[in-house]
Amino acid sequence: MTGGAIVFQDPYSSLNPSMTIETILSEPRLGHGQQAGRDRVRRLLDRVGLPADSGRRLTLSGFG
Repeated sequence: MTGGAIVFQDPYSSLNPSMTIETILSEPRLGHGQQAGRDRVRRLLDRVGLPADSGRRLTLSGFG
């Protein structure tokens, strides 16, 4: 297969409701240092138009 594939997931069953957005997004970067992961998450949130402090929200708390 070339390119990529779409993977459909139900966010209510695939995200841990007790984890913050920052924790989930920084998990893959933990090997690069915890602070580097947090900084990267803040930049990613800013890039998609979300406030930097939205990383402190719980995963299923919603953004609307």
